[in-house]
Amino acid sequence: MQQQLHRLPFQAGYSGEDVESILYKLLAAADCNVEAAERGIIYIDEVDKLTKKVGCQEDWRDISGEGVQQALLKMFEGTVINVPRKRNQHSVSHGYVEVDTKNILFICGGAFSDLGKIISERHHRCPFGFGTPKCRELQDYASTNALEESSLLEVIENDDLIAYGLTPEFIGRLPITVGLAHLTEDQLIQVLREPKNAIGKQYKKWFKMNNVKLHLTENALRLIARKAAARETGARGLRSIMESILTEAMFEIPDAGEGKQKVIAVVVDEESVGPLSRQGCGAKIFRDDGALELYLYKNDMRVPGLIQGNPKRRVICRLCLLVALSSAKLWIYHTFHCFTAIYAWIVLILCKANIFTQ
Repeated sequence: MQQQLHRLPFQAGYSGEDVESILYKLLAAADCNVEAAERGIIYIDEVDKLTKKVGCQEDWRDISGEGVQQALLKMFEGTVINVPRKRNQHSVSHGYVEVDTKNILFICGGAFSDLGKIISERHHRCPFGFGTPKCRELQDYASTNALEESSLLEVIENDDLIAYGLTPEFIGRLPITVGLAHLTEDQLIQVLREPKNAIGKQYKKWFKMNNVKLHLTENALRLIARKAAARETGARGLRSIMESILTEAMFEIPDAGEGKQKVIAVVVDEESVGPLSRQGCGAKIFRDDGALELYLYKNDMRVPGLIQGNPKRRVICRLCLLVALSSAKLWIYHTFHCFTAIYAWIVLILCKANIFTQ
């Protein structure tokens, strides 16, 4: 047992820390309350990077994650581990505290790329002999999209994870295995605009600091989500797509001066995003007050939070409304004489108030 504990830090600590640092972070999050930490939840991400490599000998240093898996076993099965209370800048601990991991909930997650290929091979094994069907699904698996791969993860078994590279002991201590589906286009659009710190809201806030309004059309948002889904980067890939679209505008706005050179608004439409195969032309910059409304009217576009319409028609409507109000006021004055006295009294009060304020 002492030999095993002596070897594990060499294998599991090649990244600079041991697995006991996980409990130290949990204890720090619980304000050094041991009872609260023993009922906590630990999420370990990137577990798929801990797969063992084929051909790694015992005498060599384990550059894979098999040593980390072995080090995590004692923590998963429930044991008492000595955790340092506090560490200084030189990673020297000041005393230890015992933490029982029996009641701690461990959740492991990862991307597990190409795991669907292993599941597909298990479901499409063909018999030998005459009349054997050709497994074209295996040959054309690289062309399957993310949604088809997520449907394969619904029938995942422990043997698939063992074939992927995780040890049977590690899988045996994780009794529940769940395959998560990839985000759809509608869910990616929600990530862009609905959360409190949504990517779309962040960019609008940054543009607003320079007194510039950023408008994103519905078709542009859907095309951005479609690009992220095609690249299989998930919600993290949305920011890189937005950066490529708004990079030129973000460099142009601070250098723009006042007057005609000042940027008024920025619009992201389908042409700005571009098709799935190539990059678009970038965000469109407007420097005139009526240029944005005129562009939206000519292209029959709808932008959330902005009322579109014909600029010429809007001027005509205002003149018609002014004439109608003036005619109604004259008719009321000539029909009801009392309104004339009231109007004169209001004008007198406003004039006196203006003189008093001056």
